Amino acid sequence: MDRRRFLTLAGAAGATLGGLAEPAVAAGHPSFNRRIPDEAHRKMKELAPYRITSFAFTPSNGWVMVTADGRYFARGIPDPCFTELQKLIAAGRRIHCVAFPPEGGDRWVITTDKGVSARNIPEECHQRITAYYTAGQQVEHVAFPSAGGNRWVLVATKGTFARGIDDECYQMMRNLQQGGRRVTRVAFPYAGGWVVVAQDEFHARGIDDECRSEIKNMVADGYEVHNVAFSPVNKGWSLCSRGTLPDLPADRVRKVENAVGGSDIWRRMSAYHTPGVAVAVVTGNRIAWSTGYGRLEAGAAAAVHPESAFQAASISKAVAAVGVLRLMQTLGRPVTDDIRPHLGWTLPHRDCVSAKAVPTIERVLTHRAGISGRGSTYPLDACSGFSSGGGGFPGYGPGVTVPSLLEVMNGKGNTPKIELTTEPGAEYHYSGAGFVLLQRMIEEQTGQSLAAYMDQQVFTPLGMRTSSYALEPGFERAAGHTTAGAVIPGRRNRYPESAAAGLYTTVQDLCRLVCYLNKAWTASGNVDGPLTKASVRSLLTPGPQRNMGRGVFVSGVGTKNFAYTHDGSNRGFKSVFRGYPELGAGYAILANGDDFGLVNEIASAVRSVYGWP
Repeated sequence: MDRRRFLTLAGAAGATLGGLAEPAVAAGHPSFNRRIPDEAHRKMKELAPYRITSFAFTPSNGWVMVTADGRYFARGIPDPCFTELQKLIAAGRRIHCVAFPPEGGDRWVITTDKGVSARNIPEECHQRITAYYTAGQQVEHVAFPSAGGNRWVLVATKGTFARGIDDECYQMMRNLQQGGRRVTRVAFPYAGGWVVVAQDEFHARGIDDECRSEIKNMVADGYEVHNVAFSPVNKGWSLCSRGTLPDLPADRVRKVENAVGGSDIWRRMSAYHTPGVAVAVVTGNRIAWSTGYGRLEAGAAAAVHPESAFQAASISKAVAAVGVLRLMQTLGRPVTDDIRPHLGWTLPHRDCVSAKAVPTIERVLTHRAGISGRGSTYPLDACSGFSSGGGGFPGYGPGVTVPSLLEVMNGKGNTPKIELTTEPGAEYHYSGAGFVLLQRMIEEQTGQSLAAYMDQQVFTPLGMRTSSYALEPGFERAAGHTTAGAVIPGRRNRYPESAAAGLYTTVQDLCRLVCYLNKAWTASGNVDGPLTKASVRSLLTPGPQRNMGRGVFVSGVGTKNFAYTHDGSNRGFKSVFRGYPELGAGYAILANGDDFGLVNEIASAVRSVYGWP
């Protein structure tokens, strides 16, 4: 068959493309083309009223378009593809998509309402499409990046699947679906770049500015962009719609993104020189949505996803507090116990501290145990007139031996020894050192490392699969960055003071913890998880420090807006999480930049959009 000749087929009404009947729908199907073959442009105008379901280019600039009622027109496509298309339409199949891998030749795929026909596409792609149909779904769109090989995207009736595509493209495919939308098209220009369209939203990289503008205009005019196609010649492109946008739920994800610091999240990330951010929000005690933005490391390919692990910094304390209460619950001991008998180590004290002073576990959890901390450490021989320093840990960079926990406690690391510097119970001094002692207590009492204990007793029961107190966990992690956006030496500092600063986690895992604590707080009895209702009440109820539970800060006590929270600041990382038990709500934000401003702005945007205090 001569591929250069016109390929035509009668439509549903029996009219050929040379003498079309009046369209069933005369308007409401806009299209826009730039630098595509004149003939393709003319045919799109003719066929648009019949609702074009697929328009695609071959790598040699052939093209094919198909309408919802079975009309189509093709030029220069592989003969077997045309023959199969003709056969499928004659059998009454509704064509969803025709697509061509970039290697050219006799490579193509046609998806329909009842199955798939394909030739010489990547085997895994074919298998995945078939699996969708076997599972009762239809594949409505297939796209192949210009790099070729085993790279492709599938859009099915209930989800998407991608292999080998740009990680940010995959990131945005997921993000755009978080607001109650579904991806309708993914397309790849032959010169590189991508665009993801999700009904009334889209995101793109490396596409023609005018194309981006026209997608925006089509959506602004109330039309859904059903097809985006890129020509291999002259950087041509085509857009078409087959109808107006459906009624869609409010997209709170986009509202949050566009309410950050008076701008949008991407501009604010740039302003703060922060390469990557992850956000998750809880409503109804379920993760309502979770998103990632930017990169795990500046200049690298890996994008941030909700499953990406960051250093949580001082959020480590809040999570470790769950482990502490789990231990006391298991031992059958109250948190009013003196911590010292549980340490297997003698806690020193300065001369001004009474020998009868009792640093209880509860006081340690609330930073009132008199242990060296912020404003109670320096000068090292003082009992009053302290400077504002102390309380935290700088971590250990590359090429530096990480001390053992006992060495840290004895002042053999890069921080002073841990000791009692003020009378227990008398004053509040935020103390990372106190949580080092809690870590020591857990390890002494269980014979396990904190990492092993927390994994077994807390993370596994709560489904927190990408959380760890290990110095070097095996999963992929974000790199930390300076305030100027440069990767910090070694990508991440190491923190043997794990309970105070060494947790790696994800926004999804933190929100799993939020969901659990919220439900446990409001339930009439115990719920499945590491803590009893009584222990959860102890964790979240103000104790010796009025604005603190045990390891978390609290506000709005006794009101429907009651909340618990903790933030975190390690070198190169900033974080915050918050839960609202009475509202069944909360959020978590993790960033790999070194300025708290961005995290605070995102948190403010979340609270504003949802009306939370």
